[in-house]
This record gives sequence, structure tokens and C-alpha cells, in this order.
Amino acid sequence: MSGYINTVWFAGTISLLYVALLFVVAIWGNRVSRSGWQPYIYSLTLAIFCTTWAFYGTVQQAAYFGWWLAPTYLGAILLITLGWKLFDRIVRIARQENSTTISDFISARYGHSRGIGMTVALLCLLGVVPYIALQLKAVSGSFQLLTSSAVTTVSWFRDPTLYIAAFMALFSILFGTRTVDSSESHRGMMLAIAFESLIKLVAMLAVGCFAVYGLYDGFADLWQRVMQQPDLAQRLADYHNPSIYLTHVLLGGLAIVALPRHFHVAVVEYRSERDIQTARWLFPLYLLLMNLFVLPLALVAALQPGILELGYITLTIPLLAGQDWLALLAYLGGFSAGTSMVIISSITLATMMCNELLLPGLIKLGWQGPTSDIRQRVLVIRRLTILVILILGFVYYRMLSRYHSLAEIGFLSFVAVAQFAPAMLIGLIWHGANRSGAAWGIGTGFVVWLYCLFLPVLAGEGWLPAVFLNGHDWLPFLRPHALFGLEGLDPGVHGTFWSLLLNCLALVLGSLYYKPGFADVEQAQRFVMSPEPGMLRSGRQAGVRVDDLRALLLRFLSAAKVASLFEATSNPLTGRLLARGQVDDVTLRAADRLLRSVVGRRGADLLLRNLLDDQGNRFSNLNNIMDEVSEVVLFNRDVLNAVLHSLNQGITVIDENDNLVAWNQKFAALYQFPPGYLYVGQSSENVVRFIARSGGYGDGDEEDMVRLRREEVRNREALLYVRETSDGRHIQLNGIPINNSLYVTVYTDITDQRHIERRLRLANEVLEERVSERTRELRTLNEDLEKANRNKTRFLAAAGHDLVQPLNSATLFSASIISKLERRREQAPELVDAVLPVACHLDQSLHAAESLLGELLEISKLDADIIRARYQVLPLGQILESLLAEFRPLIERKGLVLRTVPTSLTVRTDPVLLRRILQNLLANALRYTSHGRILVGGRRRGTHVEVQVLDSGPGIPDSELEAIFEEFHRLPAAGPDVSSKGLGLGLSIVQRLGQLLDHPVRVQSVAGRGSCFGVLLPSVEAELPIERIHPPLRANGGSGLILCVDNEIQITTGMSHLLGDWGYEVRVAADENGARAILNGARPALVIVDYHLDEGRTGLQLLASLQQEWSTGQDVVAVPGLVISADYTDEVKQAIEQQGYRLLRKPVKPMALRAVINRLLETL
Repeated sequence: MSGYINTVWFAGTISLLYVALLFVVAIWGNRVSRSGWQPYIYSLTLAIFCTTWAFYGTVQQAAYFGWWLAPTYLGAILLITLGWKLFDRIVRIARQENSTTISDFISARYGHSRGIGMTVALLCLLGVVPYIALQLKAVSGSFQLLTSSAVTTVSWFRDPTLYIAAFMALFSILFGTRTVDSSESHRGMMLAIAFESLIKLVAMLAVGCFAVYGLYDGFADLWQRVMQQPDLAQRLADYHNPSIYLTHVLLGGLAIVALPRHFHVAVVEYRSERDIQTARWLFPLYLLLMNLFVLPLALVAALQPGILELGYITLTIPLLAGQDWLALLAYLGGFSAGTSMVIISSITLATMMCNELLLPGLIKLGWQGPTSDIRQRVLVIRRLTILVILILGFVYYRMLSRYHSLAEIGFLSFVAVAQFAPAMLIGLIWHGANRSGAAWGIGTGFVVWLYCLFLPVLAGEGWLPAVFLNGHDWLPFLRPHALFGLEGLDPGVHGTFWSLLLNCLALVLGSLYYKPGFADVEQAQRFVMSPEPGMLRSGRQAGVRVDDLRALLLRFLSAAKVASLFEATSNPLTGRLLARGQVDDVTLRAADRLLRSVVGRRGADLLLRNLLDDQGNRFSNLNNIMDEVSEVVLFNRDVLNAVLHSLNQGITVIDENDNLVAWNQKFAALYQFPPGYLYVGQSSENVVRFIARSGGYGDGDEEDMVRLRREEVRNREALLYVRETSDGRHIQLNGIPINNSLYVTVYTDITDQRHIERRLRLANEVLEERVSERTRELRTLNEDLEKANRNKTRFLAAAGHDLVQPLNSATLFSASIISKLERRREQAPELVDAVLPVACHLDQSLHAAESLLGELLEISKLDADIIRARYQVLPLGQILESLLAEFRPLIERKGLVLRTVPTSLTVRTDPVLLRRILQNLLANALRYTSHGRILVGGRRRGTHVEVQVLDSGPGIPDSELEAIFEEFHRLPAAGPDVSSKGLGLGLSIVQRLGQLLDHPVRVQSVAGRGSCFGVLLPSVEAELPIERIHPPLRANGGSGLILCVDNEIQITTGMSHLLGDWGYEVRVAADENGARAILNGARPALVIVDYHLDEGRTGLQLLASLQQEWSTGQDVVAVPGLVISADYTDEVKQAIEQQGYRLLRKPVKPMALRAVINRLLETL
């Protein structure tokens, strides 16, 4: 074999993937129902009979003995086909007695003898552990053969078999010990076992087909070649020693009923008669198919040199033939055979050891506690026991099993478990068999097995002295392989014969010698007679009260199972068991069966005996006749039940002790109480808690709901309210106290009424929801748009702020240059005439840039919702007069005629924002009008005034009337004299300011004739006197010390030049320290400071610090201050005004700066 398949990592990976597949199958099996496939799965789980011994060992047997049909298969087929009634009877009795293990079954037959159960459990451990080691050996050997490695020569912690055993332990724990009840079916695990049965069958058939039809031309060709080999032909012609074959047939038949794993699967997984009916034909068919190629494989191995010496014929044939994937399939078949046996055997042994040895001892020592603790402890003990069993199997495999063949180990275990068969089978047909005889029989059989079979194996390997192999010379009749002088038999046949014979003799003689007890007699009747439904006699008293037995069972079993027990065994007179009445023997036996499924037979016996008053009560179920009937004071149950059950509402009646005394089925169905949960005397707290826990009172804290409901019942309050259950039902509760002793509650399901009300609201709610959904979608879109707009606005504001600083300094420098040039005109007229136009153009360019930047900043402020309107009532003519005075020189300079219509109307508006609107409209008219005139005036429009700006420009096409208000949209120049400068933001600003002021902006235009823009303002009837706006102050010159503080050196330099030209003494600094140093104690007449300085400080903080030094008395502001900032937010403006300072925004216009300085200095 070549390639990667024979590598350890690949084989290990495939093994792990297969293990993962088993987990998936088991998990899936736990989640899905398989009732239709149950009989087939049951039959396939019985195929755990075919272990690695069947997969590898039977072929090896056939190679040496030439058997056509494996004898163990034949024995199993005969028992399941001809003796199926015996098999069915064992299953039925075990189900009746709730026996989940073979130790449970045998001890139950013999009066629930603890000694018998312990003996069987210990001997099962002794007999099955070698068989577990056999599976580990087979898996390890096949892995070694597949990967050409020597895993048994490495240290134990590097042996892959250890990790395979760990997987088996994990799988057994996860899927075999899910609950404390060992009688519950393990659906997922059984499905995985059935799946493995199919895998090993497919693997066996695949290898067989390849060997016969791949290596040879069919059976005929193979047979012909065998007949040409005299030794092989002779081997097929005789059976060598028929006793060997017949012994294996006997062991195969007994193993079906005596193997612990087989008994467990046959009983616990049994569901109906269909299971056994299907198994009668499917299980024998499975065995025949497994046997179909056993002899052909053995013959192929005999014809091919070297195969018999390697062993594991089923795996070796494809391996040597180079069929890698077929060899891998064969390996998985053997792996499946081994894992299925080990998993079931470990679970069965763990259950037996816990139930027969560990738990009874702990209970006898007083080991009890809360219910949840006990259940958890039982599970932990079982899981630890599984782990210990697999550790023992691994230790046996490492120490001893590697020295023996698979067939030898399998035979050894088969004979060991066969020792239970006499006690089982004789106990089913003979009344006289008792516990003493069974103990003697099982003990004798295992002693002989040890002496004749097991110990000689140890002695043969040198683990024990040779006397255990050859016997003493002075006691020749006690030689292990020639006991009592019987010689000439195969050692296996010899050991099997004497162990089973002496087992039967000891059982019969012991039963005849010892007198049976009461329990022996009773159990003999139950086992020897065919179990029929209703064969148990009722009416006998066990001396145990119902409430005591219920309290005991609830510590180990779920409330549902306990309620089901008492419901199924109710009093025939009243239909219920009274809490203080006595339990009859039928109920006690049922309770015993339930307890045995959790703590085992011995544990159940000890727990039930603790309930009896004295030792004599142990047999009270046989000699006490029901001659004492508890006197019960009851209402007329028939009449009451008829009335209660005829009502359409649920009814409960609580007595003065807060116990339930009556109810109807409508109430039980309303809250889905399990059968038997409601009974006379049940505490109302338990009933209320069940309703609360199941959601009958709706959502909320369970304890609060129980406490509130109990207070209502205890206080006998008349009440009426509605509760919504967790499943959506609406239950109306009407509490009615009766004579302060009984409390009746009526439960009415008004769910249909509420549903009708809900449907009436549903239409409106659906409509509202649709509207809300559309609103939410629209809101989301608007939010996205607003977010994008805010992002754009923040970008423009930040960019504008950064541009203002250099532009401001450039403007200051430009103004300073023009001022200096004008003063030197007389000194250097030619130079001034040459440079001054350039300086003026520079100044105009800076003002143009300032205008463009102003538009950008203004549009960003409008988008950011920073600008707030401050409405005033003022004459419209006042605004128009100042505006026209500003634009008249520009219009006349362009050769246009400006006409105005005087108005005395009074309007309510924000004068600053309205002036900005009209400025943009006039600027637009000036820009696009090359000749003609511009007309400005106001017209009354009802309760409004429309201010109009008309021009004789080129007009606006109809298609552009809406687009002109979009951002950055500019119309092309209509002629060479028409300017197209600008960003296209003017009209956009106009429209947004109009929207902000609620002043609609309208436009009319005729192409080639001009345009008319109108702004509609609300008019006010009362006319105010016109207050003229004075033009900016002019100053020919100034004097005084001015301190300028700005962290931008270009601005301070420009400011120094400009103010110096105006005649002021200027000192500049970048921060507070620099200001103090440059002043050197001097007190300036004015401080001009930037709002944002370095290190996070502000100009207001600098002014406050300096004012503390300059202030005298109550003066807070000793020196006037002017704050210059490119921050256009209202927060900055308000902070400056609150401190009593003036604000001038960047970029600073020289004339505006000069006017502000004049006003501040005039106040001094």
C-alpha cells in the first residue's frame, strides 16, 4: 500500500471524522421522531452482537477450522427464530419488573436479593472487561496494520488506543447518561449504534465481494483453486472436533440472553411487539449476510501467502491487494464493531455497578439531600464509573490482551457471561429455584471458569505459576484442562462444559436444600407464569402513607412521573389516592420499579424499607389484607362532578386549609395540568405555582405572582380581573368566597372576545403603522440628506475660516499700501501714478475674493441653521435709501440709470437680512445689465409689500427660471459687456434668506427685455418716523496707543502698517506674555485682539487678565476692546457681547475697522 492513506495522520483524521459523524447522528436521533423506523432500528441495535470478534475473529476461526457457518451466528439465529418466545418472554418480564440490566433481572427473579445482584454485577465486570479489552485490541491492531505502525510498543500516553477509549467514554457519558432514569430510551445513541451496524455490514460485504470477484472469478473459481490444495480440501471435508463447533453454537445462543449489552438493548429499547416481530427475520438476515463471505475470505487468506500470519484477514486482503480505500472502509467497519460494543457495555456495567454496589451503600450510610443534588450526584457517579470501566479495559489491553488472539479473548468472555444463563433460564421454568440455589450456581460456574479458563491463560503468559496451567501432580483429577479425569477435549470446550454443568447442578441442589423465602415464592410466580396485564393483585396494604411515598419519590423522580404513578394506580372508590391514606401493594410495586430505574434494586429496597414502621412490615404486602378502609368525609362526588363538568368555565374549590378539594376537567385542560397532578388535598400553592410557572398568569416574577395569588385566596377576597397567559390567551378570574371557609374561583376563557376587539383595532393600527413606516423612511432620507448637507456646510465653514486669515492680512496690507501711496503723491507723482492703479486692482481683487468667500460662508451658515432672524418694525424707505446710496456710484460708473420709487410703507422684517437680499438682487442686476436702467421700489400687495428690482438686461429663459436659484448655477454672459464673475450663489442666498424670513421671492422675465425680482414682506399699518442711517464716520487721523494681539504674524504686521498710516501708535503681540512685555507697564487706549489664540486660549481671557491690572474701582472694562474673529457662530458673538466688547468679523474691511475704532475712541 502506498500513498498517504497508510499514514498515521490520515488514518487518525478519518477516525476523528467518523467519530464526529457518530456524534452528529446521535444528536440528530435525539431531536427527531423515528416511530416508523423503530422496529428496524431495534433489530440493527441487536447487531452489537457482531463485535470485532465477529468482524475479524470469525474469519480467523473459519481459516483454521473450515466452518461454513460461524457457530456463534448459528446459535443466535436458532434462538431468535426457534426460541423467539423465550426471548419475548424475557423482554416482557424485564419490562414489567422495570429491570434495565441483567443483574436487575436475575436479582428480581430471586426475591430482589442484594447478594445475587452484587454477585452478578461483579462477575459481569470480571467477564466483560476482557471483552472491552478485545475491542480496544482489535481497533488498535487494525490501526497499526493500516498505518504500518507499532502503537502497542509506545508508552501508554502515546498509544492512540487511549484516545479511542476516551472518545468511547465521552460518547457514552453524553448520550448514555443524560437522565438518572436508566429505563429511558437513548434514541440518539441507539440510532448511532444502528448506523454503525450498517457500516460494518457494508464493509464486510464490500471486502467479500472484492476477494471473491476481484481477486478470483467468483465462488466457483475460488472453490476450484481450494480443491487443488490437499490440505485445504481436507480441512473443509471434516469438522476436526464437532464438540468445538457445538460449544460455540451453545455459547452464541446463550449470549443473546446473557450478554449484558444485549440484554440492555433488547429490554430498554423495546417499544412494541413489532420490534420483536421484525427482529425475528431482520436480525437473522443480518447475521447471514455478515457470515456470507466469512469462509470465502478465510479461503482467500489461505491461498494468499502471508495473510494468515498477519491476522485481521478482513483488513489484510484489501491492504495487500493495494485497494487503499477498500482497506479504509474495512478499518471503519472494524472500528464501528468495536465502538458500539464498548459504548453499550460500559453503560450497562456502570448502571449495574452503581445500582447494585455504590448507590445502595451510600443510601445505607444516610446519603440524601435535595432532589436536584441527588439526581446530579447519581449522574456523576455513573459517569465516573463509565470512565473507570474503560480505564480498566485499557489497562487489561496494555498488560495482557496483546498476547492473545481475538478469538481467544472473545471465547473467554462468552463463557463468562454464559454463567448467568442457568439462573435466568431455570428461573423461568422452575418454581423451586431460589436465591440460595442461584447464588451457589453462579458462584460455582464462575469459580470453574476462573480455574479452567482464565487462570490458565494468565499462567501461560507467565503471570501466574505453572501449577495453574498443569495442576498438581498429587491431584491429577483437578488439572484445569482435565478436570475430574475428563481428558481429550479442547480446553475451551472442557471449561465450558464443566462450568455450565456444575453451575446447573449447584443451582438445583442449592434450591432443593435451602428453603425459599416469601419474596422467592412471590417472584417465582411472577416469572414462571406468563406476564399478563392485570396479573398484579390489588387490595393489599403496605403500611406506607401516600404523602410519605410521594415525598420520597419526588426526591429522585420528576413530578410528572410521580403524578403519573398515582394517577395510574388511583383508588377505585374515589378515583384519587388520599394524601393520608395507605398505599396498596400495586402502587408500592410501581414505585419500587421507578426507584430501581434510578438507584437500582438494592437502593430502592432500602429506601422503601425506611418508610415502614418496623421490620415486620417488609412482608406486609403478602400477609395483610385490605380490611381497614380509611373513613373519608366527602361531598357527594357524583353530583358535584356532574355539575362541575357540565360548566363551560374552569372551577376550583379551596378549603380552609388552602388545599384543593374540587375542580373540573375544564380547569385542568385550561392550564394543561399533567395527569395526576390535581388531587384532593393538593396544596393550592402548588397549583398556583404550576400556573405561574407555565405562564398562566402572564409574564413577571414567579414568586411575586404566587405570593399575590395566595394572598387573594387566603384573604378570601372577592375579585374579578383578566390575565393574559404567555401563549396569548385571556383568562378572566372571578373569585367568590363562601362562608369564609371555601373559596371558589371561576376561570373563563375570553380570548375570542379579546381577539374581536383586537381585530377592530388592527385596521387602524396597521394603517397607522404604514403611515409611521413611510414617515420613518422619509425621516431617514431627510436625515441622510441633512447629514450630507451638514458635512458640506462644515467643510465650507472650516475652509472659509482658514481662508479668512490670509485674506484679512492681505486686505490690511492692500489698504496700507494705497494709503501710503496717496500720501506720497506729491513727493513721487510718477511712481504713485504707476503703482497706485496696480494697488487699486489688487484691492479690488481682494474685495472680490472677500465677496466670493463671504457668499460661501453665508451659504454655509444658512445650511447649518446658524443665522437667526431678528424682526423689527421699521420704514422700508430707510433700508432702500442706504442701499441705493451704496450702489448709486457703481451703477452710474457703468453708465446705467438708477431710478427709485420713494415709499413710506412700514414693514416687519430683519433689516440686516433684508438688506442682504436686496444687495444680491441689485448686484445681479448690475452684473447682467449692460445698458438701460435699473428700477427699485415697493408696491402694496394687500396686507403685504413687494419690493421689486427691475432691470433692462438680457432676461432669463423660461427654462432657467427655477434653476437660477440653485447653488453654483450661473447663466452665460449675454454679451461682451456683461460680467459673469461670481460663484452662482447670490440668488441661492436670496432664496434661502427669503425662506428664513418667510419673505417669498418671485421672478418674472422676458427674454431680451429684462427681469423683475420681487420680495414679499408683511406690511404694518402704523408708520414710524424715518431714521436716517448715517454714513460711516470718517477720520482724518488719529492718535493714541493701540495694542494688537493675534497669533497670525501676517495679520499683526498688516494691522501695524494700516493703523500706523492712520496715525496711531501700534504695538503687536502673539499672546498674553508678549503683550505684557511689549506694553512694559503702559496702558493702551484700545486693545484689538483675535478671538482664537494659541494653546486653546481666547482673546476674551486675555482681555479679562489685562483688565484686572487696568481697572480701578468699579470699572470692569477699563480699556475698550475690539475682538476680531473668523468664527461666525452665535456662541462666539454672544460671549463677546456679554463681556461688553465689540465684534468685527474677518476679513476686516479697512473702512469698517476705522469706523469702529473712531466710535470706541470717541467714548473715552
